[in-house]
Amino acid sequence: MGGNSAKASSGINGAVTQVQKSLGIKDSVEAFVRDTIESGRGRSSETLVKRMVNESADAMSWLRNGFLLELDTVSQLGGHSFPRTHRILDRNGKPRPVGWEIASTLGNYLSEQAGQTGSRFRLITEARVTEFLTAGNGRISGLVYESAKPGSGTIQKHRHESDVIVLATGGFGGEGSQPKLLKKYAPDLIGLPATNGPFATGDGVLMASAVGAALVDMDQIQIHPTGFVKADDPSNPTKFLAAEALRGAGGILLNGLGKRFVNELDTRDNVTSAMVESCSSESTRAQYRLHSSVGGGAVETQAAAYLVLSQAAADGFGHGALGFYQKMGLMHSVSGLAGLASAVRVDLAALRQTLLSYDSARDLKTKDNFGKTVFPQRMLNPDKSGDSYFWGVVTPSIHYTMGGVRFDQMSRVLRESDGQPIPGLLAAGEVTGGLHGANRLAGNSLLECVVYGRRAGQYAAAEVSGQHPEKL
Repeated sequence: MGGNSAKASSGINGAVTQVQKSLGIKDSVEAFVRDTIESGRGRSSETLVKRMVNESADAMSWLRNGFLLELDTVSQLGGHSFPRTHRILDRNGKPRPVGWEIASTLGNYLSEQAGQTGSRFRLITEARVTEFLTAGNGRISGLVYESAKPGSGTIQKHRHESDVIVLATGGFGGEGSQPKLLKKYAPDLIGLPATNGPFATGDGVLMASAVGAALVDMDQIQIHPTGFVKADDPSNPTKFLAAEALRGAGGILLNGLGKRFVNELDTRDNVTSAMVESCSSESTRAQYRLHSSVGGGAVETQAAAYLVLSQAAADGFGHGALGFYQKMGLMHSVSGLAGLASAVRVDLAALRQTLLSYDSARDLKTKDNFGKTVFPQRMLNPDKSGDSYFWGVVTPSIHYTMGGVRFDQMSRVLRESDGQPIPGLLAAGEVTGGLHGANRLAGNSLLECVVYGRRAGQYAAAEVSGQHPEKL
């Protein structure tokens, strides 16, 4: 359980939350709505955005108070005008990725409910839904799923009747080498690496479309600028995501000449575009020296940059998560600026000037060349401090599909033919479209799952119990 949500690590957004208030952060619902709509480049449904934002503080309270999730650290990530992305601090030096903490906590709760004596709730895993069933009036009446017969491995088909189905199957960013949906809607992206798991193949989108659901924004695919390139496996098409929280904590991006080329806290689409423009040639692309066991030489990718953190930025991010990246061979540490220049193979004087200019803008002595106004930490470690720099190589990677089934603020899936709800079919999360428009803000994916997942659950419960869900 959990899918790509369990891999999310930067955080979950909330405006005017209790944590923000306790930290003196003067955020507002209006500012959050504005940031989300601006990020969507005019394609986002304002109605969907407002529902998500207006219920964000309550969603945070539900997670913190109902499930005791310690979402007490707040960062300002790309495209946000205030710090509002909540995550969980390391514990005893061990990382606690926010997506995994939320998904595993809720998953454990469901498992406990299923295991109670007399419970009407069943949790079926290791199964694959293949189609939805409909009644004569077009209402959803159930589904068909496949599972392996215990002991034999033989695939069995099962028919399950249901008055309401909540679709939460995710997007299609993990289709792999045979990308049916990507080939149809965004063929120019075929060949790019992806951060998605192989389960994100768009099955839910296809099944909903087969029963008449409208699709929207299917060509809007988010390319995340920072998928890690692993030194001993650089050509692997699946990349481990370099969390945006690394830049939110103060990390910067450098090209192969040791120069910055973008506001690191701009929106993901803008950072990706700048990386492709500034880090794609032989001289400007970040490169590795491979381990001897792999053969030596340099690794070339379509576009690649160095992600660099000072000691202060690393301390702010948390050494539990950073240590995990280091154990995976994704991030590396070196002592002193000369050590960093040698590791990333750039001129020491040029690198020093880059970091001096950054810190000068942070101290308001000069204006940043890329329009950056939020500088979480200084980049130059104190001379003779022995402090470390941390670095890795990152490349643009398919990360999120903004398109999916069209839905409304009650989480009802809408028909292609007339725009009306398909009775009995609800949806939440990446399987839906219309909320994020052309570009999703960091931290909004987990938030939409909670807000619209709760909405879908409330609507389903009201409908099957004979209440009036439209009044929720």
